Amino acid sequence: MTVENGSTVQVPAVKFLKQVQAGNINCPTLPTVAAEVAQHYVMLCRELIMEEIRLAEFKGEPPSRQRCLFACETVEEARYWKQLVGPGSTICELTCTGTIHRVDASLLLGDSEPLSVTRERARNYWRGEAGESPQWETLFVGEAKVTAIGL
Repeated sequence: MTVENGSTVQVPAVKFLKQVQAGNINCPTLPTVAAEVAQHYVMLCRELIMEEIRLAEFKGEPPSRQRCLFACETVEEARYWKQLVGPGSTICELTCTGTIHRVDASLLLGDSEPLSVTRERARNYWRGEAGESPQWETLFVGEAKVTAIGL
């Protein structure tokens, strides 16, 4: 949030939205701010649910999304993800020894839906099943050595 003297002050998101709601803050970009806050919380919920299902129903065997390296099997696949990650990312070639788990990221929660649907999609994700339009990602845990940079 920018205050009258032009400086920026970090304010917790929900506190900020409550101040706007109360009329204490005029925020012409409220729709954008609210959408970003909602997306952040959807992603947080998604990751917590994914980890809960992985631990409870898959004995923690697939690599945790919270502690893995996200990898790709091909340079073309890496270029697809680079577009989503952003222009500051770099594609590297790796030699890996460890555990991989190939999953469809299209099964991840991206918007609101019933919890039962989210849990079933998480189960499908951890089983390595594909949705209607798969977006494959590879979760890796182990030792990785960079063999080429900037592909």
